[in-house]
Amino acid sequence: MRLARATGPTEDELLEAVQALVSRLEFINEANIALGVWMEAHRLCKEVDEQDTPYVALTLHLNGRLWTEDAQLKQALRAKGFDGFFEP
Repeated sequence: MRLARATGPTEDELLEAVQALVSRLEFINEANIALGVWMEAHRLCKEVDEQDTPYVALTLHLNGRLWTEDAQLKQALRAKGFDGFFEP
């Protein structure tokens, strides 16, 4: 594996790290997000970029933080009262 050769760990160590990461992933079925959450996400996104609606809906559903570098989206969401951003 090219990544293992470039970074130093053995292939087994790299595969173990990937497995540890993947085992922590949790998949959310969009159907499990309440309609009201979808409506709120759409309200927040519709004037700037409706394609961001699923990301905002998931963020609202999980009561999480949205990680985006889209300055226009951030500005529009903040103007509508949303300020749940992840800032690394």
